[in-house]
Amino acid sequence: MNGSERSLAAGTTLPELLGTLGLRPGQVVVEHNGTALLRSEMAGVVLADGDVLELVVAVAGG
Repeated sequence: MNGSERSLAAGTTLPELLGTLGLRPGQVVVEHNGTALLRSEMAGVVLADGDVLELVVAVAGG
């Protein structure tokens, strides 16, 4: 995840991982194995050994 390895329990879903990080799908852009995911696609992602994630938190500002 973002260049660092992380161990997860088998069957961990992307929304579960985001929850452990204090994030919601609507506030983060997720790239999963090189493909940017739509928010609607995140719920169905079950993470597996070797998956690569890049997480970018959306920040509002002015």
